[in-house]
Amino acid sequence: MVLSDTNRTLQQGTDMDSKSIASHSALFGESSSLEKQEAPFQPHDNEECSSIFLYVSDVIGQYGLGYQLNNYILAVLLASYLSRPLVVLDLPIDDESHSKFSSNSQFGCPLGNPNNTTFFQSGLGRVIDYPAWLNKGCGMPCIGEYNYSFWHSVGQSKESRRNEVSPDTEYWCMDEDGRNVSVLVIGGDLRHLLMSPEYNMFENLARKSPDWVFRIGATQHEAGWLANHSQSLSLDAIYDQISALLSRAGVITFQPWIKRDVHSFISRFDLPKPYVAFHVRRGDKLIAEAKYWVDKYWEKQGYNETTQPSNYIPFSHYLKQVQNEQESGVLTNVYIATDDQETIKREIDELLGFSNVSFHMNPDASSTIHLQSDMECSKRYNRTISAIADLTILSQSDIFVGEYNSNWGRVVHTARTSFVDGEIGTAKQSDIRIAFGGESRGIPGT
Repeated sequence: MVLSDTNRTLQQGTDMDSKSIASHSALFGESSSLEKQEAPFQPHDNEECSSIFLYVSDVIGQYGLGYQLNNYILAVLLASYLSRPLVVLDLPIDDESHSKFSSNSQFGCPLGNPNNTTFFQSGLGRVIDYPAWLNKGCGMPCIGEYNYSFWHSVGQSKESRRNEVSPDTEYWCMDEDGRNVSVLVIGGDLRHLLMSPEYNMFENLARKSPDWVFRIGATQHEAGWLANHSQSLSLDAIYDQISALLSRAGVITFQPWIKRDVHSFISRFDLPKPYVAFHVRRGDKLIAEAKYWVDKYWEKQGYNETTQPSNYIPFSHYLKQVQNEQESGVLTNVYIATDDQETIKREIDELLGFSNVSFHMNPDASSTIHLQSDMECSKRYNRTISAIADLTILSQSDIFVGEYNSNWGRVVHTARTSFVDGEIGTAKQSDIRIAFGGESRGIPGT
């Protein structure tokens, strides 16, 4: 048994072997080149822009990347469902008065430009290259009448009422050409809209006439297939088709500088293929979402809440999901993405029967997926690259073991869903095994 966590530092991007795992680090889509990406804050002469879905992403900017990616996926679905261009309202590049973070992004300062962050997008846009088909050429609406501060305050107010089930209201304003514009302003956690009695999107995203899927890249044939099968398929099966459409459309496409530095980071890993990847989420999830499943696990072992040996499910339980591979000797390389490396290392030391298995972890232990404490700009960027490297490795593994209580597990599910034969109806995940918790996938992003 070998535990590998070579402590190499993040450096400037270099050329990579195209056959290495680093060559797969562009997960969902392709962006063009390392060029300045102008934020969509200019008015547009476009009839599509008379009805806009404005997503104020910075309202949840203090939360983890997985949480933000899932809400962005939901924003794409909701805007498509409501037949509105999606404008993601990130901070203006040259305005730091509203930012909680230096450099106008929680994701830090990209390498090579520490003193020139205006070269890069702000907010979530520093990580995600929003596809042009999402906003249809539209930018921040009615800039002669309302500014960023106004729309951001509207998004914040809706976030403060996110537990209500009533739909968010429209705002009407006038653009510079005198055209009336309807703006649906959404900020923060979008799952509350899915539970709205008016929208009922848990059901309607699947059962409604699927014409809306044209807006996430479905062909006429694919929309027709969904229409013919929407009543006979399970909701999970339909959601799988939607996940595959989203992946194919490149909804999550990383910015060129992110791809460059993730390539560089992963190229330094000693991680042979094939490999099995585990996501072991602990931390604050143990207090809330995962607590029920932790208690249930220990109850089956004969303990109660006061006598259970730990407040987490041990790593040995995750390994049971690949027991056949371990017993047959084909389990040789394991990668573990976790926010609790030290405990996992102790658990690995106590394992029996894994002498032929090499265990690997992210070499940057301080830059785990979920930590949000370090405010220094370059360190925040290193943490971002480290997290996306984990996401890449989890998504590209031969087998993925995790759970859907975690935002990261749900993002990985979307990343690993594709059309097996390139045909609608064949959507399938690439060997996902659930360590604990519910196995229902649900709407992508939830």
